[in-house]
Amino acid sequence: MYRKRFILFIVIALILTGCTKIDNNIDNIVNATMRKEIGNVNTVSTSYQLYVPIGVIQLVDNEYNQKFKIGNTHVYLYVDTISYYYRNSLNYKSTGYYNHYYKEISLNNKIGYVGVNKLDDGSFFVEIVYNYSKMEFYTTEEDLPIVMANSLIIINSIKYNDSLIKMEFDEMNSDGREVIYELDKPEDSESTFSQYLQEYVEVEKEEVVLPDLE
Repeated sequence: MYRKRFILFIVIALILTGCTKIDNNIDNIVNATMRKEIGNVNTVSTSYQLYVPIGVIQLVDNEYNQKFKIGNTHVYLYVDTISYYYRNSLNYKSTGYYNHYYKEISLNNKIGYVGVNKLDDGSFFVEIVYNYSKMEFYTTEEDLPIVMANSLIIINSIKYNDSLIKMEFDEMNSDGREVIYELDKPEDSESTFSQYLQEYVEVEKEEVVLPDLE
């Protein structure tokens, strides 16, 4: 296990030192990290598990919302077990505009994209959508490569527990309760995961009621 982690971090280190242009750097990080299957997991949450790289601090585990700290950057993760459970068709092609970088990902029957906007103050806003989950963060140009690499490792490592998810939804259905999740809004982001669901989820089998977020 240690050897696999070591090799992974060596690969990332080579990527980070091998390019001088930030856009080329991002593309190489995305390609190398997402094509590598993350077999290890070291963190268990509600109905799913994931790998948190060494040096990444998990600040919040609120069931389907996670908050991490990578260096000085706060990174938010949202996991959509509703769409995963119903296998809803997701349109992961972003309808938004990213002025710095955009790449669609389709690997191992999982789809998504990475989008990066450069803001007027020189900072960057990043969205990563993949495998029924989403990560987003604001960061500086200096920190962008390492935060991007670690975020991609996390989202690429997510593994769902089908038995627990089925048990959870079966219990909700038998109790006659609506499936409702309250998803935290990032403190420094105008986007919300409820908006993400409205944009990317086409409910095929059952309408899922989500509350409005303040």
